[in-house]
Amino acid sequence: MATQTKRTKPTTVAAPGTRNLPSALEIIRGLNEVARSLEPFHEGTSSLEQVACGVDRLLRPKGVAILTRLRPGEIAFRHATGVLHECSGFTLSGRPCALLEDLLLRDEVVLFHTRQQSPWAREFLFAAGMQGGALAPIRAHGEPLGALLLNHAVPFRFGAEHAAGLQSLATMAGVAILEDAQRTKLEDLFMSVIVSLTMAIEAKDPYTEGHSVRVAAYSEAMGKRLGLPSSQLDVIHRACLLHDIGKIAVDEGILHKGERLDRREKEKMDLHPLIGESILRPIELLWPLLPGVRSHHEHYDGTGYPDGLKGNAIPVEARIMAVADAFDAMTSDRPYRRALSEQAALDELRRNAGTHFDPRVVAAFEEIFPAVKRTLEHMRPRQEMVSAPR
Repeated sequence: MATQTKRTKPTTVAAPGTRNLPSALEIIRGLNEVARSLEPFHEGTSSLEQVACGVDRLLRPKGVAILTRLRPGEIAFRHATGVLHECSGFTLSGRPCALLEDLLLRDEVVLFHTRQQSPWAREFLFAAGMQGGALAPIRAHGEPLGALLLNHAVPFRFGAEHAAGLQSLATMAGVAILEDAQRTKLEDLFMSVIVSLTMAIEAKDPYTEGHSVRVAAYSEAMGKRLGLPSSQLDVIHRACLLHDIGKIAVDEGILHKGERLDRREKEKMDLHPLIGESILRPIELLWPLLPGVRSHHEHYDGTGYPDGLKGNAIPVEARIMAVADAFDAMTSDRPYRRALSEQAALDELRRNAGTHFDPRVVAAFEEIFPAVKRTLEHMRPRQEMVSAPR
């Protein structure tokens, strides 16, 4: 088995048809580009994705994977590209985990190829037709985090500069993993505080208690039915939990009024999406939630508020939330009216498809409703769900 360590001269893996790798200067330049691209706290970017792209540019493998150590004896494919893409989301155990633990103890780059018949080649050449690969341990602040894995289709010349470059990229991956974890902790902290405020408001009003949770369940299921990616489903879920946060600033006399609002009161109530956005905007980590919070009362035909957006100009998460919000409001008692039956509320959604609501979203709601209803039935009494209009 050919290995590269800090203490020994690197072994070069070569064969006819060998692919030449970049020079040391090119690697230094490339590492600098990757380092500059790492923006883990910037909306829409992924540090691990940037590291993987850097590996692809500098070492030109057929596949790159970032393996993270969930716990001793369990490894997850955190990010995978190229021929290893299909491994994304997989979890490994057994022999591969034991080898990874050995790698982390050695803290050195390991090279392997099929001619060696080594355990590394048997366990870490995941894609068909791959002839060799490399593993670099990922550590940060002394903590063992996982490994950066390459698979090559042809033999390659791997010198000291390439091993050093790979280890530098693995170090960047370690920093990215820790920063992503810190970002998640901060997001969870902010969300827990703000959701607690939202739930406190709902708890004061028996007519709206649990509303945000139900809207989130309906909306996430619709988004999944419409084929939205998991990252967007997470944004939708969080935005739904906070969509009514602006009602904090609405007078309780308006919120609990036992008859329909007059023009002045309705104008104040209609400000809650803008107030909600203004509450969340100072928190950069919550910026992805702002479109849904601001626009969930826009109408598909342009007659909604606050901006009069129309059709696909309305963010998709807001179009989804609008349907879920309306259905749950119609099937819940309010101070000024009794709840509609589920069938009456569904009929109302259909009548307003193409005017108030996106027709595709209404169709998706009808498909997901039976399953989500079964999940939510424990959240409020069944008779409330089906009570007839008064």
